Amino acid sequence: MGAKPATITGLSGTGDIMLTCFVNLSRNRTVGVRLGSGEKLDDILSSMNQVAEGVSTAGAVIALAQKYNVKMPVLTAVARIIDNELTPKKAVLELMSLPQVEEVRDDALCPDE
Repeated sequence: MGAKPATITGLSGTGDIMLTCFVNLSRNRTVGVRLGSGEKLDDILSSMNQVAEGVSTAGAVIALAQKYNVKMPVLTAVARIIDNELTPKKAVLELMSLPQVEEVRDDALCPDE
């Protein structure tokens, strides 16, 4: 879609991903941890006074990934959990069963080399 690979691999992109994944103040992480411990999404969202934007954007990202033929198995699993199509435990088992594939080509990050 025209993004530069360095955007996601740079400090801003990597920092944002790290904070979302590892910092307890992250709203998206909070939703994920609570879903993983068995709470229902409606209960989680109704108890929060802030928006976890990942809940409402996961489906849109999956639609774009499908349109551009980008494989996003982890986010697809998250979207299926949010849509109540998959339990967190089953999602982990499915993800752990996927074949290993090369995820990022070196030439995608450094096309001039």
